[in-house]
Amino acid sequence: MTQYSQVEKELGLKEDSVSLWGDFVVSVANVAPSSSVAYTLAILVAFAGHIAPLAVLIVGLMMFFCSVGYASLNRWRAHAGAPYIWVGEAVTPSVGVGTGLLNVAVSTFANVGNITLAGAYLLFVVAPTGDTFSNPVTWIVATAVMGVLAYLSIRGIRPSVRMQWIFVFIEYSAMISFVVLALIHEASHAGGATLPSIHDFAFSGAVHGIGGFTGLAKAAVPCGFLYLGWEATAVLGEESTQRKINPGRAMMMGTLFLTFWYTFLIVVFEGVSSQKNVLANGTNVLNYAGQLLVPGFWGRALPLAVLVAVIGTCQIQMTEPSRVLYALARDKLIPKVFGLISKKHQTPWAGLIILASIPPILLIPYLANSSANHAIGDIISADGMIGLFMYFVVALASVWFYRDHLRHSAGKLFALGIIPLVGGLLMGAVFFYGLTTQAHVVSWVAVIILVIVFALGFVIRALRPNSPYFLAQKERREHNIKGSSEVES
Repeated sequence: MTQYSQVEKELGLKEDSVSLWGDFVVSVANVAPSSSVAYTLAILVAFAGHIAPLAVLIVGLMMFFCSVGYASLNRWRAHAGAPYIWVGEAVTPSVGVGTGLLNVAVSTFANVGNITLAGAYLLFVVAPTGDTFSNPVTWIVATAVMGVLAYLSIRGIRPSVRMQWIFVFIEYSAMISFVVLALIHEASHAGGATLPSIHDFAFSGAVHGIGGFTGLAKAAVPCGFLYLGWEATAVLGEESTQRKINPGRAMMMGTLFLTFWYTFLIVVFEGVSSQKNVLANGTNVLNYAGQLLVPGFWGRALPLAVLVAVIGTCQIQMTEPSRVLYALARDKLIPKVFGLISKKHQTPWAGLIILASIPPILLIPYLANSSANHAIGDIISADGMIGLFMYFVVALASVWFYRDHLRHSAGKLFALGIIPLVGGLLMGAVFFYGLTTQAHVVSWVAVIILVIVFALGFVIRALRPNSPYFLAQKERREHNIKGSSEVES
């Protein structure tokens, strides 16, 4: 038994706490379909007109392909620090640590964006008359929300997942109701409304086409942002039932479900009014749709669904990085404060508090200063880019990890090689294409974040060479032990 395995046995989170369906709801809730559609719909229409569903469908299927790679790595080892453990084994330990830090950065920066988006929808639910909250009130509300979510998360993964079920029920009940109302409204063609059509999925053509590969590439960048977060359940392996099976299944189920749900939502809500009106309402498009379909009090149900989705995502995007930081601390790679565990609830309480504090802290300059507002906005925009790069790295790492298996059978070549390779390469292509189409400052911020996290991976290896993680990797390589050979057939 390696030193690493001994450490993993001595320290751990609460086992068998999350079922397959719990893993699934975490994967879906972290993507927050309602809020993602609200944030992305206008951008998609701007890029691709009323044919964005094709891009949503294609990118979603590529995300599913990436999830197949994640699931195959989970069959080797279920771990709270899954990203850095997997990539470290497949590539090098330093790149693995950098990938773990990248995962933490993606979730944490996304949460900063979440609480800024939550403000607009909370305002509309509470006071849809057009009044605005003062910046101090906005900050107090956001801080209170993060505090409550941190408290709930510290109390355990089970109550956290139960709360996510409640959030999902509220969100989907509202969204399904408004989908029905939207289709009825679109059948009347009032105000430029149009019903969904098979032409929405045309690849080329003067009227309905997406514009060939160029149009698809442009629309794929915001579509990639749309799906960010489905991988959250990967780090719950130590807390899941059937730990080597369920998290992987949940990620594949989540991405496949989200692909068709997103495509359906986009094709419905993009036709709720004229393209001009959809664009004019930007990220508040679901507020607009809610009042258009059900004027008055009940029209708030749609923005309420968005608000609930954002709050649910905030919780999972604290939970996900808290597990990665906990695992890094357990391996003595980062300060031990992140590895402090609640004896009663078996959750990384200190890490959760720190992660819950970061968004409110960054919200202060965001609200107080226009320059800081732009700077933090650039970080939030770059977050989607670095998320795509993370999927690219892990999916390709999974192919390299199983390279010795690919010649065993056509089935393994397809499932372990071709599928994750295609998905990962598309994520990489979207990332690099995005660098050329995003604002220069956003592209530079994305590149700088990536350089920092991977440079830190090498710095940590130099500073902590006797970490159980690095010692175990060295031992495995000296004895030519390959993780892929440990996977049960």
